[in-house]
Amino acid sequence: MSLQRTHREPPESQPESRELSLALVVTIRLRVAGLGYHFDIDAVPTATLGELKEEIRRRTDIPSPYQRLVAKRKKLDDDTMVLGPTVMDGNTIVSMGIGFEYGTKILLLHSPLYEPDKEGIGKLTALQKEIDRIDAGWRNRDLNNKTVQELIIQVCCKIDCVETNGSEALRQMRRLTIKKAEGVAQESENNKRGVDP
Repeated sequence: MSLQRTHREPPESQPESRELSLALVVTIRLRVAGLGYHFDIDAVPTATLGELKEEIRRRTDIPSPYQRLVAKRKKLDDDTMVLGPTVMDGNTIVSMGIGFEYGTKILLLHSPLYEPDKEGIGKLTALQKEIDRIDAGWRNRDLNNKTVQELIIQVCCKIDCVETNGSEALRQMRRLTIKKAEGVAQESENNKRGVDP
């Protein structure tokens, strides 16, 4: 999956803006490695660091608050910065840019928030895998809707028992896990009449 944004084509009567728009479609290939992962991400230069972290989360299940990214010997902290060069409008800076080029290597590490939340992260990750097994079970028709609903209730009770110890990042991860469980339950309920999932 890439971080490419969709854009509207400018009217044919404005050839300069059309050329500018087509130039923005160019992507940057970023190479992410660390913590046992190694993959490439294609991104538009105007995508933000926050969007990159979200894509890394989708691929690794490491929530963005627990990610520390390092590139070109610099720690990347400002999620609002664009991945490409700084975007200017005349003499005004529209968006500060990191200046990534094609093939830039990014090191993925755990942030300082990870260590105190490690136990909770492990429990929630295991519960997310349990939700995935339940989801696969009803899709393969190994589990009926009633069983899925009961199992999801049990998983939600386990999620509720995970202590956050005041960590906002862990609270967010817990909310996302609950949302995932509710989504599986809702989808199973909607398809209980024999409609293919």
